[in-house]
Amino acid sequence: MSFSAIAKRSFSSAQFRKPVIALMSGSTREGSVNTQLIYAAEIVAKGLGAETKVLDLGNYDMPVYNQDFEATSGLPKAAQQLKAELESADGWIVASPEYNGFVTPLLVNALTWCSRGDPDGEMYATFKGKSAVVLSASPGAMGGMRSLNPNRELLTNLGVSVLPDSVAVGGAFGAFDDSGTLSNDKQKAMLQAAVEKLYYQGRDVANREATCNMIKTHLVGQYGEAGVA
Repeated sequence: MSFSAIAKRSFSSAQFRKPVIALMSGSTREGSVNTQLIYAAEIVAKGLGAETKVLDLGNYDMPVYNQDFEATSGLPKAAQQLKAELESADGWIVASPEYNGFVTPLLVNALTWCSRGDPDGEMYATFKGKSAVVLSASPGAMGGMRSLNPNRELLTNLGVSVLPDSVAVGGAFGAFDDSGTLSNDKQKAMLQAAVEKLYYQGRDVANREATCNMIKTHLVGQYGEAGVA
């Protein structure tokens, strides 16, 4: 049997799963354009076949991070819940408004709490192996783009692999159509491309073990154990 035939049979019989993508906005304001952008990204991700979950930071009541509070009270229940949701996803989409050229205090505080509570020797365990895309939206012409680099840097410092594609949506009060998607073709194409790359990266992560098992079972078995030159 040819290599291609073996691979085709192997992939058809392996148990693969859809990637899970978590989406999070750094704004809880009613009518937030960044939250609208998150839902537009979710439409793209679902269209590609991903499972999605939108994490509304307004549902996770956490105090401003304080190490004394953590020492006496431990990780707040809301922080534990958010941490678990992020850990269970294969990829993240994070949008934030631009506050004084930076991401929002809400987002920084949430990620700070989620960086705590790891077992000894496993710093940033929630963030390891994750990939992300960063987005921003603003009624202004620049689309809040000054928040993109701080958002990217913050996630990178925590161990996340942030993909180079990012999207800043300007004129955001009129940027979305009735279906919740972006109405500007250029912006829509940029969002599609960014989410597609995250989807395929997340799919690889989600099925890494199944792929390795398939190779070991079907391919290595056909040609003998792999050696090291």
